[in-house]
Amino acid sequence: MSRRTHRKSRAGCSECKRRHIKCDESQPACGNCSISSRHCSFLSSRPTLPIMHRDLATSSPSPGFLSHQSDTSHSSHQSSPASPRNEYRVIQDANMTQLELLNHCINSRFGLPPSSEDPDKTLTPGMLVENALSCSFLMNEMLAFAALHLAHLNPEKAQFYRHHAVGLQTHALSIFNREMTNVTRENCVGVLFFTWFMSLHALWEAMDSVDIHDFLDRFVNYMQLHRGVRAVTSEAWHFMVESEMGFILEAASKAFDDTIAGSHTVELKSLVQDSERLNDDEKIICHDALDRIQWFLSRVDEPRKPNPSLITTFLSVTSWPVIINADFLRLVSERRPEALLILSYYAIPLHLCRSVWVVGNSGQLLIQSVRLHLDEKWHKWLDWPEEMMDTPF
Repeated sequence: MSRRTHRKSRAGCSECKRRHIKCDESQPACGNCSISSRHCSFLSSRPTLPIMHRDLATSSPSPGFLSHQSDTSHSSHQSSPASPRNEYRVIQDANMTQLELLNHCINSRFGLPPSSEDPDKTLTPGMLVENALSCSFLMNEMLAFAALHLAHLNPEKAQFYRHHAVGLQTHALSIFNREMTNVTRENCVGVLFFTWFMSLHALWEAMDSVDIHDFLDRFVNYMQLHRGVRAVTSEAWHFMVESEMGFILEAASKAFDDTIAGSHTVELKSLVQDSERLNDDEKIICHDALDRIQWFLSRVDEPRKPNPSLITTFLSVTSWPVIINADFLRLVSERRPEALLILSYYAIPLHLCRSVWVVGNSGQLLIQSVRLHLDEKWHKWLDWPEEMMDTPF
């Protein structure tokens, strides 16, 4: 009997190649990775704003059906509007898993700190759900993030919830890439929420990585995605300030206004200033990124000032990737030693937020990963941040 031939998948994802199985090459995540709840390398291609990809497929083999239903509903309104037979469609059974996820969105706050110290100026579940009901890519990503949180809370069902998290995020990305053309007054808040959830999703994926060598690339991907918040706010800042989200944006923009002088970064600044590998513009970029971290270090190490609360620290930690210059991430991606050392100092405020489940031990993983990517002659500069990580806060 002759051996059955098959077409090799030369453009398949890296996970399928590693497992030596055929990849169906579906995007944004292949079917094998969606079914087995693995991180598909196709998902590393994150959306940038604005995006005008209208020719993407409308559905994928994954467990989220919100996008498919909305697409079907939309097409039904356009076809045969005068026909009474098409006015009502067969009612499908309620998707109990997605209702469970929605209930979790409403009642859990996703296990994240409040968005403000002032209880009257904090993001409420009602704000999220109200925006998600009119924004299908946000709804799918919000439910995906809820599934991630439930996987964290219920280890015995983690594989089940992660499977849904992958599928729903796949749909969210597909809808976003297909429908988003520009940020407007009507969609700006939904896009902002979507980018925020996607970035926290990416942070969790980085922390969940079992390969410490791969952690740095995943972490940079998180920071690059988080800068999507800046892309949205810069394009539609005046719309957002006037929206119900205005108070949150103002709080985030003022996170580093209270500048506190300190000496923790003086030696590293001198190293940057004397570097022959950096040009003058790159030195300014590195100094600015380091100044933003000094805020944390001064607040934590100054006995006369109260330590920042978890709310303030988490807000500031998530604001840092947005505020720094985009070229700093380029320097990190190029493995410039000075930029990697500055990034290692960012591990300290991350460590302060270790009780937040999406952050976890990412501070320690970041230090370890930076050490692996630096020659031994640079390792002495990691001693102090590692000592700070071992200090009880």
